[in-house]
Amino acid sequence: MKERVAHLNATVCYLKKDNQVLMIKFAKKWGQVYAPPGGKFETGESPLDCIIREFKEETGLTLINPKLQGISYWKDSYEGIIFVYTASEFEGKLCSDSSEGQLEWIKTDDLSKIKQFDQNEKFAPYLFKDELFEGKFLLDDNCKVIEYEIRKM
Repeated sequence: MKERVAHLNATVCYLKKDNQVLMIKFAKKWGQVYAPPGGKFETGESPLDCIIREFKEETGLTLINPKLQGISYWKDSYEGIIFVYTASEFEGKLCSDSSEGQLEWIKTDDLSKIKQFDQNEKFAPYLFKDELFEGKFLLDDNCKVIEYEIRKM
C-alpha cells in the first residue's frame, strides 16, 4: 500500500512594476535572503485566497488578477508545494516595512544578482512568460538545491 503525503503548501507572488519586482529582504530568518511576498495556507483557503491575503499582510497592497505562473514541488525532510504567481496590477499603499523584513523594488535584470533561495533563483527565468512551469527540487537542510528539474506545462 502506498503512503499518502501531506504537503506543506505555500504561495508567493512576483509583483512587477516598471521593470522592477517587489521583494522582501528577510531581516532575521534565512540570513538576509531576498524572496517574493507570500506564505502558508490558512484553513479553507485556495492558493489564490492565500496569496491575496499573504501579499496584503506583508506589503499593504491588494493584488489584482494574480496569474498562476508555476508550481514548485520541493523535498527535504518534509515535502511541499509552492504555488508561484505573477502580477502587474495592484491597489493600495506599500508599507514602509514588512514584519518579515525590508521591502525593496529590484530591477528585473538584477534578480540573478541578488541572494535568493536556490530554488527561486532556478525558476526565475520562467517568470512573466505566457506559459506555466513545474519545478521539482531536492533540497538539503539549508534549502540548497541538490538536484532539480523544471519543465513547461
